[in-house]
Amino acid sequence: MEAVSAARTLFLFIGRVWRPFLLHSAIVLLSAWLSDAFPSHSPAGFVNPYLGDTPPLANLFLKWDAHWYTYIAAQGYDAKSVVFFPVLIVFIRIVACLGLSHAVAGLLVCNLFTLLSFAVMHAAFRQDFSDRFTDKALLAYAVMPTSFFLNSVYTEPIFLTFALACVYFARRGDWWSAGSCAALATLTRNLGVFLFFFVAYELYLSRKVVGRPTWELLSPFLAPAALLGYMGFNAFFCGDSLAFVHSQQAWGRYFAWPPESYIRNLGLLGSFWPNTQAGISLDAFLVLAGFAGLSYATIFSRHIPGSYLLIGWLWFLIPLFSTSSFLPLYSMSRFLLVVFPLYVFYAGMPKALFTCFLVVNALLLSLCTIMFVNWYWIG
Repeated sequence: MEAVSAARTLFLFIGRVWRPFLLHSAIVLLSAWLSDAFPSHSPAGFVNPYLGDTPPLANLFLKWDAHWYTYIAAQGYDAKSVVFFPVLIVFIRIVACLGLSHAVAGLLVCNLFTLLSFAVMHAAFRQDFSDRFTDKALLAYAVMPTSFFLNSVYTEPIFLTFALACVYFARRGDWWSAGSCAALATLTRNLGVFLFFFVAYELYLSRKVVGRPTWELLSPFLAPAALLGYMGFNAFFCGDSLAFVHSQQAWGRYFAWPPESYIRNLGLLGSFWPNTQAGISLDAFLVLAGFAGLSYATIFSRHIPGSYLLIGWLWFLIPLFSTSSFLPLYSMSRFLLVVFPLYVFYAGMPKALFTCFLVVNALLLSLCTIMFVNWYWIG
């Protein structure tokens, strides 16, 4: 009977993960197929000269930063490319050993991790919420307007998988596993280091910090240790342990206060930069929506764990302090994709409002996918 019950549970779990994943995949693939009917721009930014011939479907999703990741996987780092953290690059190189091109290997890695991100999100959220509530959160994730990045060669699916695995293990009290996943998230993207606060907060709530000290109290420090390890690589390779920070200047980034960046972004709406206008508009809309969602969840919601809100605000606010003259909210529409507490907030919306949210976001996802594969800057 136990085996039958376990098999039934596994079957239901697979079904709950596959439904939103297939919905997301259908919207993205159908939109990519329809993209030829829309005007396209010439390739912009860096284009990997070593990409070679790629299958037509794969080539649709190899845009913008995907060229950097495949280039680094093939040719190695240089002083400018150290801004890209190594986990995705390592995975691409491993899979490419099977005889695949770096482009196909990158797409395979990211799309496999996309499926994993749905599964791990379900496992993490199910510890605190009902099946029905978790299903709604996964649907919200499936139709996020920038979720097409999950299907390109970007770090979002890998980062979110490791981050949610950290959440899963921390909420279960498996501290070393949580810290290890936080370290892997950090080596995927620098924002992963802030999972230190998530794990430390959960440790505090578990009362592990009260009474007799244990070695588990060191588990949150695995994320900062991973960042220090990458800093050591920067020091060895570039002679500057903060090269990944200083190289941001070559990308036009600099420090600014978030309200200033948002106002400058509004000033660019309607500008005559056709290949970036969509991204500028989407940044303005999603930053406002994300701020409203996190604010409402923080003030009024009683069912979202405090650790969720803590990491949600950190991942929302920290990127807002980095700007550029031509893209004031530089990639915020993409960065919001990994702010998983927002999916918990969306899942809590009333049924009619949530249905409208799904329809509008699905249409936006389709439009953004079409524009992305036609070389518009979306994030």
